Amino acid sequence: MRNKLETLIRLHNIDHELLQLEKSKGDLPQRVESLRNEFKALEAELQQQQDKIKELEAKKARQAGEAEVLKEQLKKYRNQLYQVKNNKEYDAITIQIEESETKRDELEYNNLELEEQIQELETGVQSLHEKIHSQTEELEQQQKELEVVLSKSQDREEKLLKQRQDIQKELPRPLYSSYERIRIGRGGAALAFLDRGACSECSSRIPPQRGVEIRQMDKLILCETCGRILVYDPERENSHVELAK
Repeated sequence: MRNKLETLIRLHNIDHELLQLEKSKGDLPQRVESLRNEFKALEAELQQQQDKIKELEAKKARQAGEAEVLKEQLKKYRNQLYQVKNNKEYDAITIQIEESETKRDELEYNNLELEEQIQELETGVQSLHEKIHSQTEELEQQQKELEVVLSKSQDREEKLLKQRQDIQKELPRPLYSSYERIRIGRGGAALAFLDRGACSECSSRIPPQRGVEIRQMDKLILCETCGRILVYDPERENSHVELAK
């Protein structure tokens, strides 16, 4: 069991360094991802606004065409007024003129409303262009910062991951599964060291007899408070002694 626990300590040290490398990135990865999502949302909104403008402009053009047709009809009807032979024909043409004028006025009024909507949308599109430009600059800056951080840690991270895979192969599957379960559940630290009679992670006091058993490293012992695997590292204890002198 001692060899297995010492292997777990090696694995723990690698996981600890990997965790520190991840922390060194800060919240840059999350910020970059958030900016990317915001950028996509702005582009989608911009496309939606542009499509709406095209739709309104097409409708405006159709109605303008219909209004022109009505204007030509009105000219024709007015010319016919001079050719009528009786009041009945005159009344019929007058009704057609009134109906055409009403439709023409309605179309022209609708087009004025459409023009206002188009102008409002174009203002929004311009604002979105400005936001996207600003977002692009910020995203590029954050990506460059992240690339610098990653370039510094990438080689070391790859080496550590390779070492981790090799160490994992040395451990029995049940023991590794327990280690991983505790590590994930305890924020990245599955092991705790006997540290001056206490758990190094949660600082709970460990009875002397339990401390003796931990030092022997011949069985798996869990901290009764935090549930981590308790191990003993003479070098760690010696370093505390040296500091205390």
